[in-house]
Order: sequence, then structure tokens, then C-alpha cells
Amino acid sequence: MSSISKKYPFWSIYYEDEGFSITGDRIMGRQAAGWSYLNAHIKHYDHLSVYLKYIEHKDMLISRIKPFLNESKKTLDLKSISYTSPHLSEEYGGIFYPGPGISEFTTHRSYYGHDKYSLIGITHTTASERVMQSIAKLPFSNIMPWDSIICTSECVYDTVNKIIDHEIDKISSKISVKDIILPKLPIIPLGVDKNDFNYNEENRKQSRTNLGIKDNDIVLSYVGRLSFHAKAHHLPMYLAIENCAQQLKKDQKIHIIQTGWFANDFVKNAFIEEGKKVCPSIEFHFLDGKDQNNKHLTLSSADIFISLSDNIQETFGITPLEGMAAGLPVLVSDWNGYKYTVRDGIDGYRVKTYSLGKGYGTDIAHKHMMTSIDYDNYIGMSVQRVAVDVKDCINKLSDLISSKEKRLEFGKNGKKHINDNYDWPIILRQYEELSEELNQIRLKESKKYKEFCEPRLPSENLDPFYIFASYPSEIIKSDYTYYKTEMINKYSIKDVLAFNSINYANHYLPSELELKSVYYAFDKSGKKLSDVMKETKFDEEIVLKCCVWLLKYGYLTSIGD
Repeated sequence: MSSISKKYPFWSIYYEDEGFSITGDRIMGRQAAGWSYLNAHIKHYDHLSVYLKYIEHKDMLISRIKPFLNESKKTLDLKSISYTSPHLSEEYGGIFYPGPGISEFTTHRSYYGHDKYSLIGITHTTASERVMQSIAKLPFSNIMPWDSIICTSECVYDTVNKIIDHEIDKISSKISVKDIILPKLPIIPLGVDKNDFNYNEENRKQSRTNLGIKDNDIVLSYVGRLSFHAKAHHLPMYLAIENCAQQLKKDQKIHIIQTGWFANDFVKNAFIEEGKKVCPSIEFHFLDGKDQNNKHLTLSSADIFISLSDNIQETFGITPLEGMAAGLPVLVSDWNGYKYTVRDGIDGYRVKTYSLGKGYGTDIAHKHMMTSIDYDNYIGMSVQRVAVDVKDCINKLSDLISSKEKRLEFGKNGKKHINDNYDWPIILRQYEELSEELNQIRLKESKKYKEFCEPRLPSENLDPFYIFASYPSEIIKSDYTYYKTEMINKYSIKDVLAFNSINYANHYLPSELELKSVYYAFDKSGKKLSDVMKETKFDEEIVLKCCVWLLKYGYLTSIGD
């Protein structure tokens, strides 16, 4: 039974490079969040443990963090844990997986004992079938009370519970189910580094000059994926800003900077062409969001940050936090995580949203389940049944445009809100508290599950010589007698070990010395394996493995003359 106290504040990070990369052609929110968390860890701690499925990813990690370490002259104690040795995470309290699918890792843990360490996941998007499947597995997996999945918002917490409850209700209608063990589901938001978004008036002037924007113009900035089917439909925003443009002074213009990336030319053309049709009065700027410098150019030149997300794929929304950290008033949809990060009438405004009720999406869900539509179409069809109130948006945007004082007030409030609640050191402290809580639960509660926590292989990965024990004529045992043969195999043991049909398994076979020692201990008159053990002084496992190999290739037999 485990009794170790962890040495470090929190967990070894499961690191696959793709999940932390913000340099590719398709940067997703989970990647930006993963990199932000990793970067914060490195900035605020002098150690880092990573759990690696692929050893070469350690070099990739080093290449990513080296520029920061060189610039800051910081030293980092970097340790790695191989994929086959997850129990070494015990001194860190466990493994942090950047997604909710920790069931697979609990299966791996059973080999060492479930009381050895905790497993911690986190929600990003919860809309995909794969993610929902991983959540649905939780009630009937090897999850223990000292495991956890961090929910980044109360809406996500609600979604996760609905999936879990549905799975339990479904199984309960068929068999008796009680005493279900579930992971802890704490609500901890994502964080930002407040110091990354400190812009002064000189930054603002220079950025606007670079973009050809006059000082008196109003600049709205959007940062994020540019996708009408998977992030935020652009038309409600376009309709609102064109309406507001009609109310401006003659010497003013509205600029909308949209910084992100398009999945393809079809989506890109939709944004550009529909922008020209719907917003003839608006100056459009599209910047490549894969270049991090463009994010800073966008935020430093803006008067208002805007994001009208209406997609079920959105779970938290990090970019409004970045807008607030930059001192901007924010105008966001009253949707999912935005509901909790943006205080309506304090940091900016939240625009009303609407959707259909239960039962009006089953057709879409069924089509997706039956693969008649793919994931993109699943979320794309869903978004057409969600609405952002354009009139409400016009009213609130007009208020922000007309009042510089209100923009400054909201921007100041939002920046303080970030400093007090979302700066990474604050979020990391919540992670530390969770890590310590899980460790204490593990040390205390594991006593209730002593038998379950005994090291064992999972049912789907049992010892093949146990589950297929009825296949052979007999199982080799130490009190059985075997006989040395002659002339059946004229090749030496060394030669046979070199055969291509055998040497592929050399790593799992006894050594040539062990095989020869066991072989020469036998004679034609027969000998028990127990006597061979005494003579060779090898333990039972080695002798049995040597015996079956020698039997397989004709050096021994159980049939005496």
C-alpha cells in the first residue's frame, strides 16, 4: 500500500509535442492552452517532469523552451519518465494529461497498484465524439477517488455531469449499479500571463500607424480561429458593426481586425466576400494568427475586444482574458466560459444568446453517430440552431463606441480582474491545492480499496499463459521429467538463436548461456526440472523458460525411450 508523500507541488505532464505546439498551420485552443500552462510552469518553478510516450519528444520540448531559458538565464531541472514506467510519477503525485481521457491511463496504473499515484485530466472542447466517449467511460473504469478532471467552467462541469449521469442511468436500467466511484471535478479556469499584454500609448500609436488606422477611428479586435462553423459565426458581428457604423461621426470609421487562421479557401472567401456585402462601411484587416506578433499588434491597436462565440465546441475562451489583460473593454456572447470570465457591465458586456431545447438536436447527433455526417458538419449544423441577439449586440456595442470613458473604465476593471483572478500564479496555486488534496485523499481513502489496489494486469491484458491455459496438452511444471534428444536438431543452440525466425524475440528469450546450462543438465535417461534447478542454481522462471524453448526446437522431449 502506498505511503509516499510527493516531493513536488504538482504532477508530471504527459507531453506529446503536438498538444503544446503553437507554431503549426492549424493552432487549436487546446494547443494554445497547453503551451500557456507549460510556459507558466517553466516561468514559476525550477523543475519540470514530463511523462513521454515518445522519447524523441523530449528533444522537441527542449528546443521549444530553450529560447526562453536562454533569454531569462533560468535553469530548469528537467526530468522525464518513460511511457512504460508511469509509477515513477509517484513523487510528483501523479500524471497530468491535457484532456479528459484518463481512463486509459488508469488501466496502465493497475499493473503497479491504483494507490501509487493520481491521474489528472482537463477539459478543452467537449463536443467531439471521442471526448464524450472518454467521459462516458469514467463511471465504469478504474477511476479512483484520488483522480480528477479539471473543468474549466461551470458550463463544462454541467456537460461532463450530464454525460456521466446518462451513462450511469443507461447501465442502471439493465443491471444493479451502486457505489459508483467518480473522479473529482473541480472548476478551475485557464490562466494568462498578465505581463504578456502590457501595452502603453506608444505601442497603441505605433500599431495603428502600421495598420493605417487614424487615431479617431474605432478599432474592434477579434483573435481566434476564423471559422463560421467551428468557432464563431461572423454574420451577427458584421450586422452589428455595420449598423453601429451608421451612427458614427463623418470623420470616423470602424475597423475590424480579425486575427487567426482559415481552415481553407472556402471559409476564407466566405468571411471576405460576405464582409464586403454586409459591411460596406467597415475597414477589414485579416492578420495571420499563427504569427504571435500579430496577436500583440491586434490587441495593442484596439479600442474594443469582440468575440461572439456561438459554437458548442467552445468550452472556455482564453482570448477574452487576453483582451482584458491588454486593458480593453470586451464585448462577448453570453456563452459557456465567457459567462464566468466576463462580468457584464463591469469588464464589458455579454450579448444574449439562444438555442433550441432538448430533443431538437437528436437528428444531428444520430447522423453523426451513424457517420453520415462528419464532426465538422455536426458542429456546423448545430451552430445553425444557436443565435446571438444582434439587436442586443448593437445596443451594447453602440454604448462602448460612444463612450471613451466607459471603455477606459471597463478596460481598467478587466485588467484588475485578470490580475486578481486569472494570472497564472493564481491558477497554479489552485493546481497545487488540488494536487495536495488528491494526495491526501489517496493516502487516506486507499485503505478502503486494499484488494482492488493490489498490482494486477487489467482484464483485457491478462497473462496469455493464464487466459489460454486450456490450449496446450499440458502446462510445464517443475516436478515433470524431460529427456535430452539426439540428432533431432543438428544445429547448435547458438546457430538456432541466430535464425531470423527466432532472433526477432531475443530480448524476451533466455540467454545462450542459460539455454546451454539447462540443456547440458539433462540426460537421455530423463531428469526432473526441480533437479535441474538445483544443479544449475537457476530460479524456476529461468529453467521453465529454457525448457519450453528446448522442447520447441527439438533439444528435449517428454517422451522417454
